[in-house]
Amino acid sequence: MNLVQFLFSFQGRVRRLHLWLFFLVLSVLYGGMFWQFGHIHIDYGSGWMNGRHDWYGPGFWFIEHNPGFGLFGIVAVWMKLAVIVKRWHDRDKSGWWILIALIPLIGWLWQLIECGFLDGTQGPNKYGPSPKGL
Repeated sequence: MNLVQFLFSFQGRVRRLHLWLFFLVLSVLYGGMFWQFGHIHIDYGSGWMNGRHDWYGPGFWFIEHNPGFGLFGIVAVWMKLAVIVKRWHDRDKSGWWILIALIPLIGWLWQLIECGFLDGTQGPNKYGPSPKGL
């Protein structure tokens, strides 16, 4: 599987190691992009934007960013979905199991344990050959 298939395709299987490395690299990229292009504005009661819109009150904060950062976020969501679906495939489950993360608290925890800590199916399954080559 080449890098483009790994990042953008919903077909095939992915090892745990590659899932964790993907999220590590993505976190570093997010941090670098935010450091380069993002700004956090914190208003301590002087009013937002030079005294206008006082109704936000003290402590109001928002994030300003470059549109490129937003575009990166959209592409990153697609990549995250593709990699997690392939990880579900490695567990021999449908990619639709990704929707379990929508269940508050329990769903994301289930997905973390199932995709992040449990080993994939040994040998080939209906989603393809083992990514470990076993």
